[in-house]
Amino acid sequence: MAQAYNKKVRPRNFEVGQLVLRRLLPHQVEAKGKFSPNWQGPFVVKKVLPNGALYLTDIEGKMVEMAINADAVKR
Repeated sequence: MAQAYNKKVRPRNFEVGQLVLRRLLPHQVEAKGKFSPNWQGPFVVKKVLPNGALYLTDIEGKMVEMAINADAVKR
């Protein structure tokens, strides 16, 4: 079963300085209504943690207050 699961998993490798979009989760304030956007951004990757988490900054350089899981961002 692990082999069948692992062949569909694509690793997400991010580097410092890349532009990414962050997913808006349903419990966040910005996610209101059926026609609201699903992605927010662009953001710049500031720091990559070894466990797959990212620290993001917006285009102006303002730091986002918490680490974001790599599953919730895309290039």
